[in-house]
This record gives sequence, structure tokens and C-alpha cells, in this order.
Amino acid sequence: MLPNLSALFIFAFAAGLSGPGLATGDGDYTKAQLALFATPHLANITEPVTLTYDFRRSAAKGEGGFEDLVKMTVTEVESDGRRNLSFEYLSGERRRPFADIEGFRGNPLIMLFLQQDVEEMKQATGGASVYFRNRIRHAFSNGAEVGESTVELGGETLGATRVIIRPFSKDSKLDSFPQLTEKWYEFVLAPEVPGGLYRIRTVVPSAAGGAPLIENRLTFAGR
Repeated sequence: MLPNLSALFIFAFAAGLSGPGLATGDGDYTKAQLALFATPHLANITEPVTLTYDFRRSAAKGEGGFEDLVKMTVTEVESDGRRNLSFEYLSGERRRPFADIEGFRGNPLIMLFLQQDVEEMKQATGGASVYFRNRIRHAFSNGAEVGESTVELGGETLGATRVIIRPFSKDSKLDSFPQLTEKWYEFVLAPEVPGGLYRIRTVVPSAAGGAPLIENRLTFAGR
């Protein structure tokens, strides 16, 4: 069964933005909300193309780690600047059957990645999806760290924006899963990268330091 798209877009809509494509003004939105959900990331895509991203999951002791691909195809560029899109999100038994979407200006992989993340936390903890979604949405408007950064692509150094959130910091409701309280999320956006998104990463640190317990990383690989 295909996921309900309204569930995917809830990350943007609950932030008060005007729609899936682009907010009409900056209002009282935070820098993180504007960078992630109110920026036309797909503006540099002017013709149909498939963008490929590496997906890598690493886990302590190598349990459950894998490497795979995510592909987003811009199937149509509309005259008003919106894009129609289809997805190949992972493969085989890991495949996520996300439905095609129409009329987007931002990069919806941000929301698809978050939807996958919420589903994984629900399965691991038995917690409610809406709880995890609410904590993530709240983090975009409260305490998000936003700063300038750079990325290396094709031998060039490109300017980027880096957003960090820690949705579950000091969250007593996760006492049974204390490792999640230190989980952090990184979003790296670069306007010169096709599709505007360079990397998304989630990290569950190890209490003892060293390699993370779990790290998921989606990185732009090319077109």
C-alpha cells in the first residue's frame, strides 16, 4: 500500500508553510523552516532528469548495515516552475513504495527521509508515529542550529547551509530508549547541487563514544 501523502507533507504543513511547493513569505518562520521547507530547491532542474543519492546505514558491530540507492526523477517541469516527481527509494525488501507527486518546488526527499526515519523509530520502540513527528517538527522551530558550510562536488567547493536538530534531547518519555535522547539530525543544502539537497544524516551516538550506534546517511551522488 502506498503511504498517505498527507502524512509525508505534515512536516511542512505543520510548520505553517503555505503548501508543498513554496511559502509565499517568511512570516515568523525560523531559518531552519525556511531553508528546508520554503526554498525552491528544484529551481536548478530545468528539464526531466533522474537524481541519484547514495543511502548508507551503519550500525554498531555491523548489525543491520547496508548500502543502497535512492532515485528521484523529475518527470515534468511545469511552466510555473513546479516539478512532477517519481521515486525509487531503496531496493528489494528495503524498497519504500512512495507515490508520485506533482507540483513541487522544494525537494521532497527531505520529507520522505523523515517519514522513513519515523517508521523505523516506531518499529524499534513501539512509540506512536505522531509523537516522533511532533518532536521533529517542534525541533525545526525551537533550537535548530543553522550555519554556513561547504561541500565538495565534482572537484569544486560549493557554498551550503547546514541545519542541525536534536528532537529528543532530555525527553523523559524515552527513558526506556535512552540512546534516542542524544539522536541528532543534519541537513546540508547547497543551491548549486542539482535538486538543492546534498546530504541528510541521522546519528544515534554511542554512550561510550566512538562509532555511532546507528547512522543513516543520504548523499547526492549525481545525475
